Parts: sequence; structure tokens; C-alpha cells
Amino acid sequence: MADYENPIPDPPPSRVGGCLIQLVTHAVALALGAVVGIVGMNVLDYYQNPELANRPEGSMSRSELVARLDASEKAYADLLAEKAKREEAAKTEVQAANDKVTDLQGQVDKKSDDITVLQAKVKKANGKSAALNKELADKTAELAALQTQLDTALEEKAKLQADLDVSRQETSTARGETTVAKGQTIDAKWEGFKSDAMVQICEKGNRNKLAKCRDEVTTAMSSDRGTKFKRCLSSGQATPRLKPFDKKTDSSDLPKWAEWVNQDSKFTQDAWYIVFCDPTLPESNAGDGSGSIEDLGQ
Repeated sequence: MADYENPIPDPPPSRVGGCLIQLVTHAVALALGAVVGIVGMNVLDYYQNPELANRPEGSMSRSELVARLDASEKAYADLLAEKAKREEAAKTEVQAANDKVTDLQGQVDKKSDDITVLQAKVKKANGKSAALNKELADKTAELAALQTQLDTALEEKAKLQADLDVSRQETSTARGETTVAKGQTIDAKWEGFKSDAMVQICEKGNRNKLAKCRDEVTTAMSSDRGTKFKRCLSSGQATPRLKPFDKKTDSSDLPKWAEWVNQDSKFTQDAWYIVFCDPTLPESNAGDGSGSIEDLGQ
């Protein structure tokens, strides 16, 4: 998965080659999507069952599952980067074609004006000026040649514009796939964070005590905290950390951007806290839907 490559050919491929590349790209995207979906479901199931201490032989560990998701996410990000690069190249070609059309149109308009003036002169001379007649014939031939070039340039521009439209659509699709892959990775890491918190905080006691502890930890890991956690990962800041509070060595004030897990629970009161990332940074909003994929540090 991590070794996935789809190099950009140089020079640009023919239209037939482009179609083949699109088919291959879509096939790869479907394959990556299947892997991300399957791995995503497995990792969520695994994370949501902290009592699963012994995994079946041959199955992946939590770290291996997350690594697989990370690899899928990277593959999609690489695909997006490639598509974006192709789109930029297509934009450059369309702009060059547009400039050529503009230039040729200007030449055609000027030549047409020259011919109009010559036609008036020829009419005034009653067609008796050989020099004027020859000049008019030459300019008329030049106008026909320019018009042919202009028609060809317009056809080429239309083809390039169509290619650009396809490239834009592929880039948009790749951006959506990358966003989904990143979201699945982040969701899995949040589930893992909650599971690890249960394991660390609820490590001792009988069955009833452990069950109550896990219920209270689950309640403490609210959707609001999940949003904070995901924003940190989406913005590329440090992953939030669960920390035990040591009354002997820690100061009474928690670190900046930290908060107690649950001060109403005897299992966590003055005992456990979470250190989040800086919420004041602009990139912190990338994980709440207000940022683009570029904002996500892809």
C-alpha cells in the first residue's frame, strides 16, 4: 500500500493513453477504498473492545491496523498530489492555447480590416491598378491561411479544455477520497485513545468496579472531546495525551490546554487529565469541516 506509485508521464499522454490512465487510476482508487473500509471496520471493532487482550493468531495488532490505515491515507494523499499536478499542467496548456487563439484572432481581424481598405481602393481605381489587385489577392490568401490556423487553434483549445474538465473532476474525486481516508484514520485513533484510557484508568478492581469505571470513562470521552482530539490530528499538531496526575511532583495547575478527565468520578478525580493542542491556531479549525484538504497538511 505504501509503495503505491502512479508516475506522471513526460511528455503528456495521448487521449487514448489518458483514458487508460483514468481507468487504472479508478481501479486503484476502488482497491484502496476497499482496504480502507475493511481495515477501518476492523480497527474500530478492535478498539471498541478493550477486553480483547488476546487477538487471533495471524491477525493485526492495533499498531499494525493503524499503520495500515496510515498507509492507505498516504496513498490517497499521493494520488491527490498527482491529480493536482496534472490539473495544473492542463491549466497551463489551456492558457497557452487561449493566448494563441487571442493572437490569431487579432491577426485575422487586422487582416480583414486591411482587406476592407484595399477593396475600397480597388473599387475606386475601377480595378485598373494591377498593384492594388495583387496586394488584395495576397492579403486575401493570407487571411484564408490565418483563418485556417485560427480554426485549428480553436479546436485544440476545445480539446484541452475538455481534458482540463476531466482533470478537475479527477482532482475533486481524489480530494474527497483523501478526506475520507484521513477521517477514517483519525476516527480509529480516537477510538484507540478512548480504549487505552479505559485500560490505563480502569486497571484494578472486581468486575463490577471495572465495569463502572469503564462506563464513567466512556461518558467522560464525550463527542466534544472527540472533536477536540480530531482537530488536533487534522491540523497536524501533537496528538492529545492522557496523563496521570502526580500530587507529589505536579503543580496544582494543569498544563496549558489540559483538562481533567472527570472530576465527578472517584476513578479520575485529581488523578487523570488530557493535554490537548492549542485551539487558538488557525489550523485547528481544519478538522471541523471549515478547512480544505490543503489545510489538513496533506
